[in-house]
Amino acid sequence: MLLLILTDIRKLPAFDLNVIKFFFLTLGLSFVSLLFFLEFDTGFLIDRGSRFVLIVIPTFTVFLFTMRQSMQTMVTGCFILSCMIFLIYLVNLLAPSVVNTPSFLQHNAAFSPHRMRGFTLEASTFAFQFVLACLLFCHIKKIRPLYSIIAISLLTFITTSKGGVLSFMLAFFLSYIICFFRVSTKVKYLSSALLIPLVLLASQDSIAAMFATDIQKYTSVATRSTISLTAIVSLFHYPIGAGYFGFLPSIYNCGPIAMDILDYLFPNTFNYSEVMKYFVVGQVKGVGTKTFLMDWLIIGGMVFLFFYIKAIRYFLNKLNQKKDFYLYVMFLFVVVSTSFYIPADGHYIAPLVVAYLMKSLNEKRLA
Repeated sequence: MLLLILTDIRKLPAFDLNVIKFFFLTLGLSFVSLLFFLEFDTGFLIDRGSRFVLIVIPTFTVFLFTMRQSMQTMVTGCFILSCMIFLIYLVNLLAPSVVNTPSFLQHNAAFSPHRMRGFTLEASTFAFQFVLACLLFCHIKKIRPLYSIIAISLLTFITTSKGGVLSFMLAFFLSYIICFFRVSTKVKYLSSALLIPLVLLASQDSIAAMFATDIQKYTSVATRSTISLTAIVSLFHYPIGAGYFGFLPSIYNCGPIAMDILDYLFPNTFNYSEVMKYFVVGQVKGVGTKTFLMDWLIIGGMVFLFFYIKAIRYFLNKLNQKKDFYLYVMFLFVVVSTSFYIPADGHYIAPLVVAYLMKSLNEKRLA
């Protein structure tokens, strides 16, 4: 598909061309970044870096290929995709053994069988898919926001994904303020009166309790906090990015620094037993920042940050012109999720939704 796109590159819009330029720019900088890590085995760096390249190529390809489709084709595809994810949700809810045990449908056994994971590895990823599927369905079918938001919040809460629930609620409230600012005062107060108790109940009781358990007993909060801070430390050490080939060495080098900073700020608070294994040279299993934004801060540095901010501004300008509630929620949910808990590379619903956003905004503008 990538070759098909490149053979017709003259017909691509400027935004798509910028995406292609960004990919090849980061690829070129990745070879330059090898000079920063001469103390590591070059064969190891090229081997692991090549794997990262192969992982991110489909993200770009799915986006560019989807952008080539007509709006009607995209709407039909998104509707079918949403229905498939709804069906998976029901299967996971009513017959969890179907997706929790290895079979020809699911290669890996469930890490946490008591949580919903669909046909993904974990609940967080499935919640990300499910929320986006719901938002696509609601936008296509033009369902009233008040009803859909309450339903999505409750159904996502059942998946037990803290990141999914919190990211969706944050995206919703920001979109509500932006899109419904001029709605009559009575409607605002009524909507808030119905939604705020639900949010307070979820955040004060169940979600807060789950976070407390994570901090006290498990390593996930320590791991995610340390590894996110590692990306920021890497940004200062390698301003142009560590590249695909320097991704792991950057974590090896900057991780202990980030852990020391976090321990200094919050002494004797977190359990670092899991994340310390990430900083052993040669360790590759599970090593990563767990989020798209932090992964790419290490890979692309300031180069990525420039393109990322430019893309965010592009979407905000378009969205502010249209004030489409569902598109706003979709956009903010993708941004918040990929910033805090989702590594979007490998989860192809993310570039599909971004393409859907662009096509929807451009179609409405032309109309």
